[in-house]
Amino acid sequence: MRIMQNNPENRDANALRFAFFALLTVIGLTLASCDSSPTTDVDHLAQKAAQAAEEAAAATIEPHEIKMIEYRRGVMGKPGLQLYVVFLNDMGQPIDYFVTEGKCSSSNKRLTDSTAFVQGDRGSYYGYFDVPAASEDGTYGESDEYVFCRTVDGKYKQWNGDRLISDQPIELTIKPLVIDRSGRNQQQQ
Repeated sequence: MRIMQNNPENRDANALRFAFFALLTVIGLTLASCDSSPTTDVDHLAQKAAQAAEEAAAATIEPHEIKMIEYRRGVMGKPGLQLYVVFLNDMGQPIDYFVTEGKCSSSNKRLTDSTAFVQGDRGSYYGYFDVPAASEDGTYGESDEYVFCRTVDGKYKQWNGDRLISDQPIELTIKPLVIDRSGRNQQQQ
């Protein structure tokens, strides 16, 4: 199942913005209050501002989170990665179970820009325009969110519901609902 969490990159960016503005505020206040004070006071305040910025940045990511990010990067970066995937219906019952060849991807990822900068004529206007660009498959615009994977036996699987993905086999107590052409339920591999 998808679990939505705060994106660590967004939290990092927000912390850095906060630290940057805190540093600018401290430096600005220091410079505004300086008539002829010695530079050691300015240096001291700049050091305090830098220390506050570091503490603010460090407070956003806990060591545990960093370790988990490193662990995920290590697992997902393995050559020949195989993942065990279960597609689930709205009630949480398994629909399909399979092993992937590589990682699954999502519909909201693109290899190209979503717009193109072109020169042309738009009625009474002539110049450069930012227009929608075709995606890799030649379509325009957005579609519903889904994930897609390639199975170890070369099948393409796409799903827009909940899913469970693991780097280890998943033990299911309920048989998946999808049956193959032979009439058998999908079996764990």
